[in-house]
Amino acid sequence: MLTVEQILMIRGPDVIVASPGDTVYQATRQMTQANVGSVVIAEGGKALGIFTERDLLTRVVSKEKDPKTTPLSEVMSSPVISCGLQDTVESIGGRLSERHIRHLVVIEDGALMGLIGLRDVLSAELDYNKRRVRELEEDR
Repeated sequence: MLTVEQILMIRGPDVIVASPGDTVYQATRQMTQANVGSVVIAEGGKALGIFTERDLLTRVVSKEKDPKTTPLSEVMSSPVISCGLQDTVESIGGRLSERHIRHLVVIEDGALMGLIGLRDVLSAELDYNKRRVRELEEDR
């Protein structure tokens, strides 16, 4: 089974990072420009939280907070739920499902290495299953 490290090598380790003092407006502009649904909140190379589209709806819009003045530190999900580079797709898929979340911050030796999402997991599992079917068909 694939590891997080292998998925990041295929997909790339890019992750959008913001500071805890950045505003929701600044973060959502970054997310929109990068066409992603989340941003990791970090300071000094340490991941402190994550801000997602769901956080925007539940902690900003529904609470009528002003995105231009609300700092991410007030509305981010924290503490960070993370995984390591050697975790398998199977193990992180279970973690995502159990916690009803769509993103895990990848941390190795205390350093932020990337972000992996449910879509990455599903894509990796689909690719694995396709390869396995081809192998079984060739063995016939």
